[in-house]
Amino acid sequence: MSNRSMRQEVDNFDSLLGASKLKWDRLALVMPWLVLAASLAATYQLWQHTRQNAAQVLQARFDSLVRDANGRVEQRMAVYEQMMRGVDGLLAHAGSVTRDEFRDYIARLRLKETYPGIQGVRFAPIVPLAQRDKHIAAVRKEGFPGYTIYPEGERGFYTPVIYAEPFDERNLVIFGYDTYSEPVRRTAMERARDTGQAAVTGKIRLLFETDKDAQAGFLMFLPVYKHDAPHGTVAERRANITGWVSSVFRMDDLMNGTLGNLSSDLDIEVYDGGEASDKTVMYDSNPLVQHQHPLFRNFQHISIAGHTWTTSVHSLPSFEAQVDREKPKFIAIAGIGASLLFALLTWLLVHGRALALHAARRMNRELIEREMGLRLAATVFKTVDEAVMVTSPDNRIIAVNPSFTRITGYPPDEVIDKDPKMFSSGKHPPEFFRELWETLTADGTWKGELWNRRKNGEIYVGWFSLNRVYDEKGGLTQHVAVFSDITERKIEEERIRHLAHYDLLTGLPNRTLFADRLRQAIARAQRDKAHTALMFIDLDKFKPVNDTFGHEVGDLLLKEVAKRLQDCVRGSDTASRL
Repeated sequence: MSNRSMRQEVDNFDSLLGASKLKWDRLALVMPWLVLAASLAATYQLWQHTRQNAAQVLQARFDSLVRDANGRVEQRMAVYEQMMRGVDGLLAHAGSVTRDEFRDYIARLRLKETYPGIQGVRFAPIVPLAQRDKHIAAVRKEGFPGYTIYPEGERGFYTPVIYAEPFDERNLVIFGYDTYSEPVRRTAMERARDTGQAAVTGKIRLLFETDKDAQAGFLMFLPVYKHDAPHGTVAERRANITGWVSSVFRMDDLMNGTLGNLSSDLDIEVYDGGEASDKTVMYDSNPLVQHQHPLFRNFQHISIAGHTWTTSVHSLPSFEAQVDREKPKFIAIAGIGASLLFALLTWLLVHGRALALHAARRMNRELIEREMGLRLAATVFKTVDEAVMVTSPDNRIIAVNPSFTRITGYPPDEVIDKDPKMFSSGKHPPEFFRELWETLTADGTWKGELWNRRKNGEIYVGWFSLNRVYDEKGGLTQHVAVFSDITERKIEEERIRHLAHYDLLTGLPNRTLFADRLRQAIARAQRDKAHTALMFIDLDKFKPVNDTFGHEVGDLLLKEVAKRLQDCVRGSDTASRL
């Protein structure tokens, strides 16, 4: 029951004192129970609202973890694709690559440390039927007398795996295997060949898997074309392809290395294609967990090298236990106590005499004011995670809460009666604040991001909600600012955006950003009937630099080339590393 309603009930009691004794007696019996019922109903509504807010906070965290999990998978597979393009460059540009050269190149990649989750990198050339025997004899001459192409049978051409690194017990099983002979692998190989892009197979059982610790697997293929031959169309790509580079993955090993500790609170499942069933499941972080009634769940489709995976994420009891139950519990206890108190006060008001009625009314009024003060001090200023700053109508600070001190570093005694301009970071122009105040004055509220400065000089970004508070007569009494520190989230968003559009080594725009800017440049040139210049630069004799001085020196050379290219072009031009 609100304060105004309580005071109204007190006034009603005063008028009823002059009624008949019978009516008074009936009121004495009924009124306390009505007050108790109304107070308990209000307590229930507040308790329910608090529970829903706690669940919404946990839902937001769950959604963030789901985005993080899917983003990790997509980013990790994009990194693996870039690694394979390096192998493609070795095979396409070096002409004939020996087994030792291939082994040395893959060894320098340090797959286990740099690309965890990859079981091996392979190369399978196209061997026409007429050259099969000659090919087998050549490989046997290299020191593999038992080598042959399998499965047996005559086909128009073969794609035997001749290079597989690391060349350990597992990859020995695949040596000589005609990858194109298996339908699932063949589908991905054809898609890679015709598009010129990396392609992922559906769910398969890897040849080296045994019944012990068996896992679902898949392969990623990248086509290798003749270096000097065109491959701009599907027909040209089919005519000039020489083979495929492939990477092999065991799903459990890949996902465990990618997701890290995310699976401790979430059950993450990955399915092949758009159907989620026992037949298509590729990975289950907690296979023993049965999802009867999880509190949170999420289904999404993600694209991995042109192939669709379905991710299913369910919350585990350990995650659901993180919901804030203390605040609803406090609301329930305090509300029941207040309801009983209101009912008792009502009983005293009804059964007392005029003096008792007056005393009860005064006590009730004091309790209401005290409760309002305590609720403001305890609930708003001490329990919320967001910072709260209250200013006067002339915008002087009159109150701040502990979270304000935690975020800004300023204790209350250093900011009271000060202008909030003291926190300005200088990142916003005057027009920004003029529009802010115009919106706040017109609508009574404003929400958005503000860059401010902490006491230690550090600049941070906060998500602000500004509101104007009015009295019953419509006069402005206060400004209330509620904000939270979102600096880490902004940094993470910028990092993800940078990883998606810029080369990790040189900092230049990557293939994705380059393609977007090229489309814009072409569209602008067509609109203005102008010309656009496009220049490809290759580094001659770069491989001897890596082979002689190591990849660290090669990386330094690439960074210096990138820097000099940027120094040679205008700010409106784009220098990219493909």
